Amino acid sequence: MRGASTSRSRNRQRPRQRRRRLGGPVHQSVRRSIRESLSADAAAPSETSKPVETPKPIEKPKLVETPKPLDAIVLRERAWSVAERQPAHAFIPTASHVGLSMVSPCRGFAHWRLLDGWIRETAEQRGDAWYDCRMVLRIYDVSCLEFTGLNAHHVRDHEIGDLCGELFFDLPHGGTSQLAEVGFVLRDGEFLPAARSDVAQFAPGSPVGHGDQTALLVEDNGTIEVIDSLWDQERILIDRRTPKLRAGLRIGAFAFPGTDEFLSKLTAGLSQQGHEVHLFVPSGDGSHSDWPVENVQTHALEMTSDGSPLQQATRFARAVEKQLSKMQPFDLLHLHQWMAAMASWPKGTPTIWTLNSIETTRRNGSEPNRISDQIERAERDIASTVDCILVPDWLREQARNKLKAAGSRIHAFPMEGRLPNEWECQLDYGQVKGEISVGPLDRLLIFVGPLEHAAGVDLIVEALPTVLQQCPSVRVAFVGEGDQRSELEHRIGELGLWHAVRLLGHVESGQLVRLLRASEALLMPSRYRVPFDDAVVDMACRAGTAVITTHSGPAHLVHHEETGVITYDNTGSIVWAMNRVLEDPTHSQRMGEYGRRNDGYILNWNEVSRRYVELCATTFPHLTQTREFTSSQPNLLIRGTV
Repeated sequence: MRGASTSRSRNRQRPRQRRRRLGGPVHQSVRRSIRESLSADAAAPSETSKPVETPKPIEKPKLVETPKPLDAIVLRERAWSVAERQPAHAFIPTASHVGLSMVSPCRGFAHWRLLDGWIRETAEQRGDAWYDCRMVLRIYDVSCLEFTGLNAHHVRDHEIGDLCGELFFDLPHGGTSQLAEVGFVLRDGEFLPAARSDVAQFAPGSPVGHGDQTALLVEDNGTIEVIDSLWDQERILIDRRTPKLRAGLRIGAFAFPGTDEFLSKLTAGLSQQGHEVHLFVPSGDGSHSDWPVENVQTHALEMTSDGSPLQQATRFARAVEKQLSKMQPFDLLHLHQWMAAMASWPKGTPTIWTLNSIETTRRNGSEPNRISDQIERAERDIASTVDCILVPDWLREQARNKLKAAGSRIHAFPMEGRLPNEWECQLDYGQVKGEISVGPLDRLLIFVGPLEHAAGVDLIVEALPTVLQQCPSVRVAFVGEGDQRSELEHRIGELGLWHAVRLLGHVESGQLVRLLRASEALLMPSRYRVPFDDAVVDMACRAGTAVITTHSGPAHLVHHEETGVITYDNTGSIVWAMNRVLEDPTHSQRMGEYGRRNDGYILNWNEVSRRYVELCATTFPHLTQTREFTSSQPNLLIRGTV
């Protein structure tokens, strides 16, 4: 116990000893020196430390107000105030001057100023010769020349009346270099120039000097052929690759009289295309057939008309075989209906069989009898021997199933047609133009509608001077009446357009049809829809005439660049549309024909014959023409660049 207490007393004494040791005089001095050192360091600035800068407050950006645009009234007032001061007149040049610049390839602008001092001095020198002199602006054509004053290509004088003025003038064509002089012409013809301008270059009127659309077709073998229009390139190249029947083919056609008019119209059309056509028909009771076709050689085969249809068809087949054995071979044989197709045809000769119906459709759902079954079997036998079968579109699937023929040999073909009407019959365009005092070779455009602001007739008149510069032979006929007629007459006189305008007023229906057919385009620059404009467009489509209209007019009836041209109701756009039609007559004609093919009417017989020839050329390649060129893709070049 004594030991434990002794140890506890020692432990209580140790802290006091440590405190005593730290609190001695030596340690107190050390602490004092440390405190002094720390206080000195805090008072002295450090070499590496930087003064702390107080952040500046962020200034808000100032909003710059955009000046408001001046309205039209303020601009007009300021322009008026500038014009009243006449700053140009305040400038007095030291010498007379004349300037020249181009406005368009065929139009220029000149301005001049003559000083009074030069005029007085020249008048004193010339004396009496100065009297009755004329002040003129003389324009020289100095294209590709070093001008000496006497070697210009052309010289044109424009009389002027003011010492200071300006003038617009016209040139016969673009692509020239012009120079101007201003001065006086004396009584004896001597010209005294007061000033001369610099040479002004006028741009050409077209990309090349050869301004028309003519092109050259260049083939691989070097053969060159002139093409009327470069823009018709796609159609020409497609036409070159499309097979065509040889001219003068011997074609034999076989039919029974009284069936329908299809074969008679078809053979007449083939004959008009230059083919030698022979028509074989039965003579009936021994007399000759009363089925003559113009320019077609008709052969009446002797046979009796008694018995069943199968017996008559068999007798006709034997008569055909006998007749063909006496004649030269044919290039193509056409068989119309099943009764004319039961003969044994020469091997190697292409045969076409046309049908308006088959026995299944003729029964119309009734039960077949013995003769009907025989006719149905005969039709299947014929279908297995001929090379091509033509049927109406509605009959194609039934014929393929019932005749057991391959679908590639059965073609849908129009079996109906009509005669050419007043829109398609032959017409002398020169005579029609002569009826309204227009030359036979003039380019005729026609407007049909009311002479009112909504119809845009004034746009045509304003556009015509510019169009005449590109096509001087264009003539415009206006059909109709309206409140704006007197204004149009006055404006036509101001512009000097009476030679190119015909105001026809109301015309009869027959004459309107002829005028539409003789015109290259129908003009309908409507600002708004006008009554009966749909009917007028329909008439143009039937006439095969392209239509020029605006987005505000009957544009829904026109396909742009397919059946006509759609533009805007302003003068510049009308100029572009008229030039688009006039610069490429072939394209204009193609647009009219495309509109006529899509008018929804039954084809006429001429169109049926054309399609028949195209189908024969595609089906029988050995009957087509032999091309002289070997290139599959000929090239078209602009004629002026060759």
